[in-house]
Amino acid sequence: MSNAAAIWPGQAFHAVPIRWVVLLLLALLVSSCTTRFFYDRIDWFIVWKVGDFVSLDTEQRETLQSDIQQRLDVLRVNEFPELAALLEQTARDVEAGGVTAELIDDRYVQMLEAYDRFMLGVVPLTRRFLSDLSDEQVQELFASFEEVNAEMYEEYSGRTATEREKNRNRSAIKGMQEYTGRLNEEQREIIRAGLARMEDASEQWIANQREWQVRFRQLIESRPEPQTFNDELTLLLVYPRHFHSPEYRATVDANRQIFNEMFAELLDSLSERQRARAVRKLDNYVGLLNKLAASD
Repeated sequence: MSNAAAIWPGQAFHAVPIRWVVLLLLALLVSSCTTRFFYDRIDWFIVWKVGDFVSLDTEQRETLQSDIQQRLDVLRVNEFPELAALLEQTARDVEAGGVTAELIDDRYVQMLEAYDRFMLGVVPLTRRFLSDLSDEQVQELFASFEEVNAEMYEEYSGRTATEREKNRNRSAIKGMQEYTGRLNEEQREIIRAGLARMEDASEQWIANQREWQVRFRQLIESRPEPQTFNDELTLLLVYPRHFHSPEYRATVDANRQIFNEMFAELLDSLSERQRARAVRKLDNYVGLLNKLAASD
């Protein structure tokens, strides 16, 4: 269990099958030069992965696949250009140097707003999918969730604070090196020192996840009328921060500020080669998004 969820709570995906729309889209978009091939098959792949959680009949699979494809088409035309523009500006920020903690926070807020817009579009198709599940399928769905949760919680509880710290540092360094190439020891220490200043809110994050899942199950099993279902699902999927305690929000805000300062310092330390590599990565994503947005 990393501390990422304690830094970016709005981006912590909850145990909902439709989250594969977000996860797979982002993963496949940046996977290779054959992006269009993967993009054209995301709807099928998502349905296949949802089947890992709950058994669907033919009609349910076809309806879900059709809904996902329609949403992806809207996303491609309406959202990809804006996301590409945001990444383009970020690439130019990194290229120019002098990135501040304030600028990083501004970009984060913009990305969070884009994520929220995306999830708002996912809510209606998620509601239709969940409303169509039988009582038996709902039981199967949450039994699958419990299996995943048990594995995650067991892994977390089996780690000491020292082990969690090592894992967090290793993950953060590895993630950064995906963009910059190998970091030197001074740069690694910037990351380790920054993360060490953050408060570990992982236990509270797990508690929030459990509470969220209880609310989610209660909503599905209550079978409310469509508008109520849509409104409650919007809170759960798009604005889960609504349910967080003031103390947890304060911890997250403080951690985010520390992260911004750490990241600004790290960007300032990049060599010309590292900076060029990071810019190329971002520019590649911009090109992929614009290419998909322009395709029929």
